[in-house]
Amino acid sequence: MADSILYLIANHRVRIVGDEVSAMLRTMPGFPVFETTEGEAEWQIEFGHQIEKPTQWSELYQFESEIDKTLSVFAKTDDAYYFTMIPAEETVEPLLMCYRGGNVVEATVVVNPIVLRFALWMAVSMLSASSKMVLIHSSVIVHQNKAVLFLGESGTGKSTHTRLWLKHIPDAHLLNDDSPILAVKDGIPMVYGSPWSGKTHCYHQRCFPLAAAVRLSQAPYNKIRRLNVIEALSAIHPSCPPALEQDDKFQDMIIDMLSEVLAKVPVYHLECLPDEAAAWTSHDAIFKS
Repeated sequence: MADSILYLIANHRVRIVGDEVSAMLRTMPGFPVFETTEGEAEWQIEFGHQIEKPTQWSELYQFESEIDKTLSVFAKTDDAYYFTMIPAEETVEPLLMCYRGGNVVEATVVVNPIVLRFALWMAVSMLSASSKMVLIHSSVIVHQNKAVLFLGESGTGKSTHTRLWLKHIPDAHLLNDDSPILAVKDGIPMVYGSPWSGKTHCYHQRCFPLAAAVRLSQAPYNKIRRLNVIEALSAIHPSCPPALEQDDKFQDMIIDMLSEVLAKVPVYHLECLPDEAAAWTSHDAIFKS
């Protein structure tokens, strides 16, 4: 029997199966924090399968890594979704992952830790969508025991703004700096730490109710405005997994979940400088309004 490890991620148990991947995961930053020995797995990600690429599929999304030029492709057939990562180096075997719905994702062997980390992010994204959960590209601060999501495209200053909170706002701490999990639990929008935190090693097995989401843009001044519901959806939706947004089924599940969030949580647009006043501008709008 292949080696496996059980993880508790956003209050869901995920078993990852495979001798090679288990060895990598035990030393990979982030994942040991979420390891558990209690309970039965709700979802399973199995590596080591022999999976053949379909002769025909509908390609939904692709992108190339700026770091190692790995090409990632998300596609589907009538009965399954496929995700492949094709390294630029031809001597390295591509990863191929298959999801037919339900609670299991199958994948071929993977030997590269960078590929493994992203493949697991993609697998959990697919498995969790039907459970009112989404991995959301953001940096998240916790203050007064509530979470604030800071959203924006890469380079717009999410991490810079959260660092300003950490420096200038008392009782502020970082929960995750790249891919926290946004979920609706018993009707309450919650934010969970995850094993994926970008370049910042910030991994916490904790969760907090969501106080607000803030989309950032750079400006020569500090100004914040609460968005209406349509604007709020347009502000938060682009931070959800872009591959899943290209599929009607996944997109419907994500939008349904976001609609529940937006019915209870404010979303703001902050135009800002990278200074202390910007941190207080967003803080006061959220916690003093």
